[in-house]
Amino acid sequence: MPQVYDAVVVGSGAAGGMAATELCLKGLKVLLLEAGPQHNIATDFHHHFKPYQFPFRGRIRPAERAKYNYAVNAWNKPSFINELENPYTGTKFAWVRARAVGGKTLHWGLVSLRFSARDFQAASHDGFGENWPITYDDVEPYYTRVEEMIGVCGHTDHLENNPDSHFLKPVPFTCPEFEFKGAVEKQFADRHVIHGRSATATEPINGRAPCHYCGHCNRVCNVAASFSSAGVLLPMAEKTGNLTLQTNAVAWKVLTDQEGKAKSVLYIDRLTRQPREAMGKVIVLGAGCLESTRILLNSKDSEHPDGLANSSGALGHYFCEQIMAGDITGVVPKLRGRRSFADDARPNGTGIYIPRFRNLSTKSPNFIRGYGFEGGGGSEEFPGFARKIPGFGAKFKEDVKKNYAAVVGIGSFGEVLARKENYVEPDPVVKDAWGIPVLRFHIEWGPNELAMAKDMVETQREMFHAAGAEVLSERTTSLPPGFSIHEAGTARMGDDPRKSVLNKFNQSHDVKNLFVVDAASFVSSTEKNPTLTILTLSMRAADFIADEMRRGTFR
Repeated sequence: MPQVYDAVVVGSGAAGGMAATELCLKGLKVLLLEAGPQHNIATDFHHHFKPYQFPFRGRIRPAERAKYNYAVNAWNKPSFINELENPYTGTKFAWVRARAVGGKTLHWGLVSLRFSARDFQAASHDGFGENWPITYDDVEPYYTRVEEMIGVCGHTDHLENNPDSHFLKPVPFTCPEFEFKGAVEKQFADRHVIHGRSATATEPINGRAPCHYCGHCNRVCNVAASFSSAGVLLPMAEKTGNLTLQTNAVAWKVLTDQEGKAKSVLYIDRLTRQPREAMGKVIVLGAGCLESTRILLNSKDSEHPDGLANSSGALGHYFCEQIMAGDITGVVPKLRGRRSFADDARPNGTGIYIPRFRNLSTKSPNFIRGYGFEGGGGSEEFPGFARKIPGFGAKFKEDVKKNYAAVVGIGSFGEVLARKENYVEPDPVVKDAWGIPVLRFHIEWGPNELAMAKDMVETQREMFHAAGAEVLSERTTSLPPGFSIHEAGTARMGDDPRKSVLNKFNQSHDVKNLFVVDAASFVSSTEKNPTLTILTLSMRAADFIADEMRRGTFR
């Protein structure tokens, strides 16, 4: 007889990694399915290689470029999928997918922002869409627990729409950041320039070494000072003795029994291409927003012709994320020629953050919801702004050095409304390399996003003008859907089973022992990065599962 685990968890990134870890800590026997291989974060990545140590200066070999998405480079290539083996169809979408133990947490930007009370009840403020079935007060204790587990550095700012976290000490502002902050806040009373909030251990926490300021977080932190599921969560799960990890397991569908309960996950061995079945009393999908939805859509059968857990018809619909409408880089003239203080060596996400200021105390006549800016001052080890400076040779190098400590830049993230007409569905013809139907996208920016994008570009210019910064480069056109890598929605939670897929504990309305714990459960995206909330909701759902297991609900 095959082993039946207390829980089968699909995906080992933020959502799946947290669910598996929390369940193991609660004493459950967990099988964790990961579609990719397992890497050793201490030895399997070229953390500190310089670009010139690679044949193509860190870029992907031209002959291999078609295999990888835009985010892949020589440092992170082992974690990401081969796009030719994993196609998708429909409208233009930049879908970044990692397949390795740890998922995208191996290379993410580390920005960790709590959603606010307004975010969970946004429909009550502007009348669009649905409120979440949970409030900030419901999740606040879990935010704190997650932050105490993973470590989030930042500064207490007392902003209503940006609740403070349980912070480790912040990384100090650089000189251009300090100058930018002073100028912007002096001229715009409603705009705040605050420390970036980053999932980085700036001091020892839970036995982890603090950041050693190498500046290579997105190449995988080899000492787990920056958070990843592989470096922080899963080692805790393994220590319990309750975790079984199955790598190279490409999940296809969830199978049900005669009573309609989820009984197993059917997966394909990535290497042998043979089907396997993983049995569990509870099935937890945390494969990433679109992949979890894809699994449910592909789980259709005679009893579930539109996909599993889809009696509402909402599965695949109400996609949301953030629109990246513009960015701008410039130089603070008074700092030109100053000495650099190794600004490039700071952890990811610890620069500056400009929280949402639109549609809070006043209402914009052109759009609802809002946006924020993320950025920083100082330069990278190999500064991108150098491409914007004309010249060649010794004088060019000198011009670059003069600007090195004076550069500041910001990029925008605006909320994409969760609309039913933005959706994904299984392609009826195209399959991936393992014979599994791929997703077809129907996703476009709407009038609200386009109006917001215009305002984002205008306000970034206002702030740079206020700071007296000389603009080196500016992007004023919006990037295509998907570029934020913050996919959300498509299996949203709600109190009404006729309009939602999940309840407030990420539990399927239709199949009570089936849970979706990633951002597919989001009702709206907000303008804030989603990872901290994904971790929080996953921990909360895992606690619910463990409590119900103790009560004998899942047998």
